[in-house]
Amino acid sequence: MIFDSKNLNDDTLLAFYKRLLLPRMVEEKMLILLRQGRIGKWFSGIGQEAIAVGSTLAMQPDEYILPMHRNLGVFTTRDIPLWKLMAQWQGKATGFTKGRDRSFHFGSQEHKIIGMISHLGPQMALADGIALADKLSGRKKATLVFTGEGATSEGDFHEAINVAAVWDLPVIFLIENNGYGLSTPTREQYRCRRLVDRAIGYGIEGRRIDGNNLLDVYHNINEVAHDIRQRPRPVLLECVTFRIRGHEEASGTKYVPQRLLDEWKQKDPIENFEQYLINGAYCSRVPSMVCVQDLLKILKLKLKKRLPNRIQCLI
Repeated sequence: MIFDSKNLNDDTLLAFYKRLLLPRMVEEKMLILLRQGRIGKWFSGIGQEAIAVGSTLAMQPDEYILPMHRNLGVFTTRDIPLWKLMAQWQGKATGFTKGRDRSFHFGSQEHKIIGMISHLGPQMALADGIALADKLSGRKKATLVFTGEGATSEGDFHEAINVAAVWDLPVIFLIENNGYGLSTPTREQYRCRRLVDRAIGYGIEGRRIDGNNLLDVYHNINEVAHDIRQRPRPVLLECVTFRIRGHEEASGTKYVPQRLLDEWKQKDPIENFEQYLINGAYCSRVPSMVCVQDLLKILKLKLKKRLPNRIQCLI
């Protein structure tokens, strides 16, 4: 995996690494709580964190993001308090949905996050509405909306992109292509070779990105967002990644060939970015193992202080 820091300095790269690591550490604890019956369900984003974290870092804090159910990194990168997230996942009255849901069907106006719609396609039209309001008000803002490769077969996908194209709405449509829609592999979902090629039919720009490369995600979305703020128009992005775990934890991965799991585990976004830091970036000034060990200790201590008391013992 090739990383290009471009104009990012060492401190920024380290900050990016911390952002990338946090959702993984939180999720590993959630999987333990799931097995203990202390949370009801979980949709894993392990191995896909670079997309959520990199894209959120690229957007301005006051710009709306419409994530999906695996994009924990959007919520942690926007600094939503972990106690509040825990309350949501445990169905408590202090959660965002006041106990009516224990998943990611919630948003936060304070953090400019719009709650997901389960079948994903419909939330793309909501992004159009946000972008239209910004354009009519003269606000130079971009809107980012996630969808899955499975949702590209829905009518909502076509309608949202077509309207955005005709009206020149500043929306980034991000397809998180993780190889499977529920248990259906991409080869059984569509005939086009690359989903990004669909941009041609709408007369808009499209980019295909390595979704496991944090810097590739960040730089592409940062560039696109900056451009469409000045010259409003939609852009379609296909971020290629892989779903290492089941659609949700109860479903498992028996239908996924082991060779694919082995191949994509070698492309883990955290491990690869960490090796990049060790081999040629931030850790070049000190012994690499010392740097990584000290860094992980610091991050775990900070995270331990932030996690609710009820799960601190799991660290």
